[in-house]
Amino acid sequence: MKWLRSDSYSLPIVLAVGLHAGIVLTAVLAVNFSDTEKSEPKRPVIVNAKVVDVSQTIIGQREAEKKAAQKQAAAIAEQKKKAAEQARKKEVARKALEEKRKQAAQAKRLKEQAAAKKKQEAEKRAAEQKRLAQEAEKKKQAQQAEKKRLAEEKRQQELERQQKQREEALIRQAEADRLAEEERKRQQEAARIAEEKRAKDEAARKAAAEKEAQRLAAEEAQMVQSISSLINARVAAAWNRPPSARNGMKTELRIDFLPNGEVMNAQVTKGSGDALFDQRALDAVNKVRRIEELAEVDSYIFERNFRKVDLIFNPQDLRN
Repeated sequence: MKWLRSDSYSLPIVLAVGLHAGIVLTAVLAVNFSDTEKSEPKRPVIVNAKVVDVSQTIIGQREAEKKAAQKQAAAIAEQKKKAAEQARKKEVARKALEEKRKQAAQAKRLKEQAAAKKKQEAEKRAAEQKRLAQEAEKKKQAQQAEKKRLAEEKRQQELERQQKQREEALIRQAEADRLAEEERKRQQEAARIAEEKRAKDEAARKAAAEKEAQRLAAEEAQMVQSISSLINARVAAAWNRPPSARNGMKTELRIDFLPNGEVMNAQVTKGSGDALFDQRALDAVNKVRRIEELAEVDSYIFERNFRKVDLIFNPQDLRN
């Protein structure tokens, strides 16, 4: 039965309960319940109950030994379980490693087979390419031989054609040289005639140009002289004679004109020795202000002669 199992606490409990029940029953039977007897004062029932430590009993010791044995067995079982699990894991790892090695060996074998097949195919292709190359080389040599033969025939024909062309060219060249010589002589004669005519025309043009230049130079000189005299007269008319003026006194002036005839600037380049005489000469130039006739002069003549005018101011009617 279940309560008789060695690992059960039922039996010790039953024994303990029976022990306590016997003690109580003995105490009850010892009490006199007869009314005829003189009742004596009641005394408290003293029960000597003793707590029994089950572990100190034989049954408890056995239970403890059983528990220790069970615990040790459980620990041994756990160790065996762990050892079995480790062995299982090692076996799984070994099998995985073995499978990996098998797969690597299989891959290596497949790779080597593929490499061998590839090498075989490459050798086959190389042999085919070599055969095709040999055939192509033979065909090329035959074509080159035919091409060389045709080229030689063509070269001979070309040599003959060139020889014929040279002979014809010599004939044409001789005729061309004769015509060229005649043309050269004709051109020389035409050039001589043209050169003579050009020389005559050039001489006539130079003579006309020189004559025109002389005429223009004479006109320019006359114009310059006339305007210079006009400037001198205008300045003299505007001059205010100073008391210190004497015969022989002269002042050299430089006058800058604008193309419209206006006086832009005037300065003394060489004085007379009398400051008042020199200043009155400058004042006369500034009073003139403008020579209208210069506006009508050609710009080329103006730039050459009147842009800067050097004027020697020396009145002749001064006192001694």
